[in-house]
Amino acid sequence: MKKPTRGRPSGTVIRMTPKRRHDQRTAPLIDRIYDPKLGRFEDDDDDDQVEGNFLLEPEEDAAPPDGDRPNAVTALVGAAFEAATTPELRRRLRHNQALCAIVHVPSTAWVMPVSLYFRSTFGERWLQQTRHGPTPGDRGFSTSSASVSLALSGGQSVVGIAADLDLLPRALIGAADTTVRLTHPNGTVLKTAIARFSKRTAPPLDDSIAADLDLTDLVAAFRPGAGPARIVQRLAAAAAALRVYADKRETTPCSS
Repeated sequence: MKKPTRGRPSGTVIRMTPKRRHDQRTAPLIDRIYDPKLGRFEDDDDDDQVEGNFLLEPEEDAAPPDGDRPNAVTALVGAAFEAATTPELRRRLRHNQALCAIVHVPSTAWVMPVSLYFRSTFGERWLQQTRHGPTPGDRGFSTSSASVSLALSGGQSVVGIAADLDLLPRALIGAADTTVRLTHPNGTVLKTAIARFSKRTAPPLDDSIAADLDLTDLVAAFRPGAGPARIVQRLAAAAAALRVYADKRETTPCSS
């Protein structure tokens, strides 16, 4: 008959023998300490002192999770769009009905990114007319104009997005309530886009740093984990490399 354990002094070591399985040898004795206040056995070693248990210090320059930041295209297009509009105009684009708008973009490389940004920002209620190719024939223009007219008269909003406004339907140009003109990003726009992408404050940038860079050239300089200074260096390097490439093309005679 086992002796009662009541009255054992706190911290008494009780030697316990684990149960023996028929296919295993007897396990070694394990020292455990019974704590009467807790009413249970406590391991002799504290978990925090077990070798290999440690906390990782956060990296000072660790990149933020992808879900917490916009991608490079969204950061650039969003910053450029906000620089070209007022809060009041953006409110109208988000809520007004039967509104006709034109978005004039710097080059054809901006057409589809701006289209995606416009749809995600201002909703699916807009009928979009995007133009980034050669001018369609007369039938194409008349069909587009008819769809614009029917949409507006039915209460739907319409937006035309193009680098060349001559490519937009005639009815859209005539009915436009507002025109948003996006320009090549200047230093302020780039600073905003870099800060949003990297989640860090970007340094002031000269307006000329990306004057010759198209949207695709700008996006290529935005890399995950790169800080603002590194992105600016890549922008400057890209501008310099493309200028050298353009100069070589101008000075190289065409082969006959």
